[in-house]
Amino acid sequence: MQSVLAQTYRPIELVIVDDGSPDGSFSQVQAMADEIRAAGVTPSLHTKANGGVAGARNFGMARATGELIALLDDDDLFMPEKLARQVAAIGTADACVCRVERRRGARIEPYPTHISGLLQGRNPAGVMRNQAWAHTNSLLLRRELLARMGTYNESLKIFEDDEFLWRLAHYADVAALPDVLATWIDHPGSLSQVPDWPSMLRRDENRRRQLEITREACAGLPNWDEAAWRDGVAEAYRQIINHHIWRGDIAGAKQNLARGFELAGPLKPLRKARRKLWKARLLGLVGLRVRNPKRDPLYD
Repeated sequence: MQSVLAQTYRPIELVIVDDGSPDGSFSQVQAMADEIRAAGVTPSLHTKANGGVAGARNFGMARATGELIALLDDDDLFMPEKLARQVAAIGTADACVCRVERRRGARIEPYPTHISGLLQGRNPAGVMRNQAWAHTNSLLLRRELLARMGTYNESLKIFEDDEFLWRLAHYADVAALPDVLATWIDHPGSLSQVPDWPSMLRRDENRRRQLEITREACAGLPNWDEAAWRDGVAEAYRQIINHHIWRGDIAGAKQNLARGFELAGPLKPLRKARRKLWKARLLGLVGLRVRNPKRDPLYD
């Protein structure tokens, strides 16, 4: 909230959604209403029953009154010039993005690492191939764009941001600022982290659903790229198959390999996964297992 009040741009409406927090967060937010007004910002404060991040974002966007909407998760930050720079840069585009500063403990790096990896123009194939990207908290969106493309898919508890961006890339002409204008704090308790095997299974199930939801939502659009979607599927299933192999779940790996081939065909990532599965089955005959390499975290 303080990083929003510190923005050099005005006017701003600060829409805050407390998604059923059990720790008294909303009372703390309400106590800041006068401070928000004193900063020349209009407060719009709401609380609702817990329903997940997609529902909270949709709830907030539905109550915003401006023509431009920016998103900010509760553990991340805007830099002071972020909104001013994006409002100036959006021009006739449907959305504007920037790079963010990713903090993982003491490690700080720009995301995407290279400017070439930032979503720009209308590039659904680049997004589906993970060659172009934008963090959620970098987005500045026209309200009219949301009316055309829809909002976050509330059936997804994880990868709702991926599904939204894959869909956005099909609908939006995107202006891109190469500068780092926000901070993404990637902490151990975030939804992107996977502490145990049941969490991994839930995460992978959401990934599979995200891929198929994207196809259902976008396959009929003029700029749909089936080959790019298949590339994205093959890479995602390679990761999912790895998870099962590292767990020693050969049957689960085999099942996902078959589904990956069914959806994407015999693409290189799946051929590599098949070879690794053969190796895992041979090692299993002597009581050994393919291990997760240290450079490749469980959730990657």
